[in-house]
Amino acid sequence: MFKTTVETSILIAAPPEAVTQVILNPDLAVRWTTDLERFEVVHGNAGQPGAVARLHYLQGGQRYTMEDTLLYAEPGRCYRSRVTSDVLSAEVETTLEPGEGGTWVRIRWTGSGRRFPLRFLLPLMRGSVTRQAEADLRKLKDLVEKRPPEA
Repeated sequence: MFKTTVETSILIAAPPEAVTQVILNPDLAVRWTTDLERFEVVHGNAGQPGAVARLHYLQGGQRYTMEDTLLYAEPGRCYRSRVTSDVLSAEVETTLEPGEGGTWVRIRWTGSGRRFPLRFLLPLMRGSVTRQAEADLRKLKDLVEKRPPEA
């Protein structure tokens, strides 16, 4: 099976705690994730291993749902999940590292198509997957940097 890996990062001018508050908030996910209409936690609690969510997307006029299972969490530092649908399976790792001027957020996405033709097309789509991940991180950065701190 062909696997495609995409890695990208961005420096967000906020501490890891502020970034974590946004990335673990299901209601805010739609504001920084391309084509996501709704993030619905169906089991467990967001940010805790074993939590399961349904991700409802609208892309190119087509609706689809993916399941996101949080596999690992080191609060404020690292989150790893498996995202699956009938056509795609991916592991997504998000790491946060304090840096000068804020927090480095790194995304590593490794996925493969589960059916023809995506099984063969996904490696050819690496550039578009990378651009989408970069755009999502820019939206995350804008959201975190403009969000008032929690009291």
